[in-house]
Amino acid sequence: MTFWCITAVIIVTSNVIVHWRDINPDNNLQRLRDDRDYEPALRFLYQIVGSAINRNSAQVLADMRSMPEWSTRHFYIVDSTNRDLLDRPLPAGVHHLVPKLNPSHPFDKVILDEEKTWGRHVTLNDGKSVKIFTIATSAGDNRSGNIVWQLFINNIWPLLLTSILVSGTACFFLARHLARGLSTLQRATRSIAKGDLSVRISDRFDTRRDEIASLAHDFDHMTERLEKAMAEQKRLIKDVSHELRTPLARLQVALALAQQRSQGTVDKELDRIRQAADYLGDIISDILALPVLDDGGWTLDDTMDLSALLEALNQGLESEAARKNITLKLDNPLSEALLATHGNMLYGVFDNVLRNALRYTPTGGTITTSLRQEAGNYHIDVADTGPGVPEAQLADIFEPFYRTDQARDRESGGYGLGLAIAQRTVALHGGSIKARNRQQGGLEVSITLPRNGD
Repeated sequence: MTFWCITAVIIVTSNVIVHWRDINPDNNLQRLRDDRDYEPALRFLYQIVGSAINRNSAQVLADMRSMPEWSTRHFYIVDSTNRDLLDRPLPAGVHHLVPKLNPSHPFDKVILDEEKTWGRHVTLNDGKSVKIFTIATSAGDNRSGNIVWQLFINNIWPLLLTSILVSGTACFFLARHLARGLSTLQRATRSIAKGDLSVRISDRFDTRRDEIASLAHDFDHMTERLEKAMAEQKRLIKDVSHELRTPLARLQVALALAQQRSQGTVDKELDRIRQAADYLGDIISDILALPVLDDGGWTLDDTMDLSALLEALNQGLESEAARKNITLKLDNPLSEALLATHGNMLYGVFDNVLRNALRYTPTGGTITTSLRQEAGNYHIDVADTGPGVPEAQLADIFEPFYRTDQARDRESGGYGLGLAIAQRTVALHGGSIKARNRQQGGLEVSITLPRNGD
């Protein structure tokens, strides 16, 4: 909006300045405006005389007939028979001056009833004579300048409107051209904010050689560097984790031998060491399961039945849920729910979500898993009756190594990688995962996956 306002102001101002400096090719009234010896009507008389003196009587008559009424009402041209060329009745001042003007007395003026009339005798290039008269109010009346203003206002509008139309059209296409490039950059920036570092946009600006195209190339260079840096960071974490496996395995073997030889004297301390070693082993396993690249180098070359998977997972957790007196419910109206996958990637996703729900659901609670098919997607909701998650942290629980400060902390068993792996795995399937707190209490994790072949 600001752009268009500034453009309109520039167009109007430039046209007013140009037009004021030169009202039209034949009448340079403004140049005479600074000369205080001339009244506007007198200046107008000189302009008409200058325009008519090199024309013949037929051309002068044609010029008057082609002029609009608002311009001809300020002057009269009388022929040798003392008749106006446009057959208009002559005002009193003109009547008074007509007999006075002749080749030997070519110029005169008269003031009648506070109306000032100037007259000029002119010989045209065909030898015929005419008398030109201009009329204005008295010399002291500022309204005498109305002739200039009326000519100015009436002449500027066509040029102003044409300029606005042409300039506005040019500005519209220019703004559209610039906005298209900025919109592409905006979409790419939002993709990066969502974690997609593979976005590239420079190929969309191949036909452009402006600053936006240069910015697009710099943008691609930046994202390429970021993507490589992130990949190197992930590889480093995986390499370190892989190197930790060997000493950890030796530690677990040594721990087992120590437990056998301790004969119960230091079992309590050894149990703590074993728990710490198991915890470290689980973290290493999950880190190694994280995809290094966004696509993980995987292709969805297999097909699985989501309905059968959920039923199997619920059956597998029944004994553990029964020990905690937790009820597992499966709402699955579909006999078959096929989708493309790679190996058993999705098994880990739903196993992690269900085990999280089982971990945080209190005794006597309920975990409900529902599967439905809608608009080319499968929607899976896992709802527990646990403490939930603070609203501000609902999106953060899918970040690696993120734990909430309250119920879902290390002591409760989580270390913040399970849901991060689940989020990336679901994304690799073209789906999404999100969490929300239920109104009746508890957390609900919703997963959306595209149907097979859609």
